[in-house]
Formats: sequence, structure tokens, C-alpha cells
Amino acid sequence: MTINELLNNQYSFNNHDLFSELPDTICKVIKANMVTVYYKAGQSVFNEGERPKGIYRVKKGKVKKSTLTNFGAQHIFYVCKENEYLGYHAILSQELYPDSAIALVDSEIDFIAEKDFLKAVNTSHVLSQRLLKNLSHEFRVFINATKMLAKHTVRERSALNLLILESKFGNGSKEETEIVINRDDLASMVGTAKESVVRMLKDFKEEQLITTKRSSIYIKDYSGLVRVANFQ
Repeated sequence: MTINELLNNQYSFNNHDLFSELPDTICKVIKANMVTVYYKAGQSVFNEGERPKGIYRVKKGKVKKSTLTNFGAQHIFYVCKENEYLGYHAILSQELYPDSAIALVDSEIDFIAEKDFLKAVNTSHVLSQRLLKNLSHEFRVFINATKMLAKHTVRERSALNLLILESKFGNGSKEETEIVINRDDLASMVGTAKESVVRMLKDFKEEQLITTKRSSIYIKDYSGLVRVANFQ
């Protein structure tokens, strides 16, 4: 298994196949009232503490999932990429959203109403089983994210989060991957102060591991960054 595959397995929800290969009758229920909504970077998809109204699929763009700390600071714990679903945890548990979802870049997002989603879940055994599997995997992803904060240094976490983001922004082409993220958001992911992240990026540039252009980051030495991340 490649490093990129390991990263996807350990730090990605991989729920893109949630509605794939379902019977036509179920697909019609899901798509009956589905709409596509356009969000500008920084615009909220849903907010922590709100009552859920449905689930979302990232059609184009990236969405950051975050919670607020006791001090009012934002902690980004996950970034959704294209074809990933979000928002169904609160629907299934019949609770308020425990987190917020905010467009990281300009995004197009499909919205599926709660009643349509629940009707599909209650009708399809395959979909119910798939949700159980996805929720179980996502629990593992959350545990890995928690272990990252507990076990890795700021330098290691900075490198590891860049590798994770590269897997999110990569489009499968041979062209260099452009990671678009501001320094505040990157610091929130790493779990440190903005000044520390800026210093880490400066160090990585001096070590010729990355280059930067405004808010964009480009990985130049992938293997070197893997070594710094102490990723196994």
C-alpha cells in the first residue's frame, strides 16, 4: 500500500460510495428534491448547535469541519473533498449539529432533505448497512486524528497535515498539486498558533520540502515530508 493510500485509509472518511449502485426506486427518493447550492470560501454550510435539515455532498470544492474550543477558537478536525457526504451523523442520532461545516474554497454542494434521506435509509437495507460501515470507519478516523495531536510534535503534525491536504487537493494528474489554505486554517488543523505554522513552513521551504505562493503550498519533496511527519 502506498503512502497516499495509507493516508486515505487512516485520515479520510471514504464515504463517496454511500448512494452508489442502489435500486432506481431508492435513487429517485434521494434525488426527488435534491438541489445544488453554491458557497463562497468562508461561507457556512451548517453551524454547530443548529438543528439538522438534511445531508450534504461536496460536488465541487472543499469543506472544513470544525468545532469551537472553550476559548472561542476554531479547531478544524477534518476536510471534506469532492464526492464526500457530511451532516448525516446528526440526522441519524436526532441531535443538534456537534460541529460546523464551512467552505474552505468556493464550492458546489448538493443538499438532500432530511425526510428524503431517512425514507431512503428506512427503505434500503443496503444503505443502512453501508451507513453502519461508514460510521464505524469514521470513528477510526477521529481516533487517528486524536492520536496525531497526542503523539506527534508540532513539526511532525505540520508535515503530516500537509500530506493529508495533498491527498485532498490532488486530482490524479501529473501536474503539481496546489494546496489552497490560509495560515489560520492550517494552524487550526495542526493544533498550534499561527506563528508556529508560519515558522514551520519557513523551515520546510529552507529544507526544500515545499514552496509557497501567497496562500498556496506546493510539496516539492514528498518522501522528505513523509520522513519529517514520522508517518508509519
